[in-house]
Amino acid sequence: MKILLSLIVATLLLFGLNLYRLQSSTPDPVRAPTAQLEQKQLPALLPEQQILQIQQSNHRQFHIQWGMNPEAPFFILEGPDQGAGFCDVLIERLQVYLPDVRHRFLVEPQVRIRQRLDAKENLCYPCALYSAEPAAQQGRLFSKPTHYYRPHGIITRPELAVEISRRFGNPVDLAKLLQSELRFGFPPQRRYGKLQPLLDEHRLHSPNHVSFNTGKDASMLHLQMLSQQQLDVTIDYISSLNFYAMHAQRKLVFLPIAGYQDWLAGAVACPDNNWGQLAVLRVNAVIDRLRKDRALQQNLQFWFGEDLPPFPSEPAH
Repeated sequence: MKILLSLIVATLLLFGLNLYRLQSSTPDPVRAPTAQLEQKQLPALLPEQQILQIQQSNHRQFHIQWGMNPEAPFFILEGPDQGAGFCDVLIERLQVYLPDVRHRFLVEPQVRIRQRLDAKENLCYPCALYSAEPAAQQGRLFSKPTHYYRPHGIITRPELAVEISRRFGNPVDLAKLLQSELRFGFPPQRRYGKLQPLLDEHRLHSPNHVSFNTGKDASMLHLQMLSQQQLDVTIDYISSLNFYAMHAQRKLVFLPIAGYQDWLAGAVACPDNNWGQLAVLRVNAVIDRLRKDRALQQNLQFWFGEDLPPFPSEPAH
């Protein structure tokens, strides 16, 4: 009897040992290594990889809405020159180089476009003045510079141009001119780079500032007021005067501003949010092709002068 019991115990011990060995050789699905339990995270994408990801995801096709202000010759929205503004052509060439992007267009006054950018709505303005200074960016993201502008200048009537040159020099000392009795006005919704503080001071405090209720074609209205002697001086690009000269008979004169004669860089401005970052990445990805674009450069030289250079391409790495 004792022998039988010993055999039963031995058998049970051998069975238990074999069962233990079998379990230890099989991976335990519950007690996986800690590293396998942690959720995998995608690596941070480089800008080029973000662009490729968007291109490969048809169900996430990227949209850019372009703000277009009815202000010739930035945008020419009607008439025989329709579509020939330099911002018109810039957007047209961006559509060529970004065919996988769905482009939309919103026509509104400049002040409304600025309000939308301030509110970080998903909208870009293609013809902003570029600034690398954080204080001047005002919640916006800028693409790399797309092209050059000829800097703003003084526009006046021929007889006043002689007097202004005699009194304030040529190029013109703008600060001294703004302290004179000459009636001065400009479209308040526009921006004028480093000249903005001087102009705002005149607009707010000078008794000789002339304001017009301007919306559409504000620049052309100011030039018409010059011709009709309701205004003595305004400030604008040479492109605005060139457009005016194509459609008016009264001659006006452009005078450069002292200390403000370097080329100005233009750029695409988008809101400083996630969508804006992606939009700027898309534009920057084709920036060299845009800078070398013959159609865009010819249009810019038509409006700003044949000596306007293209923005230099970035050196190859």
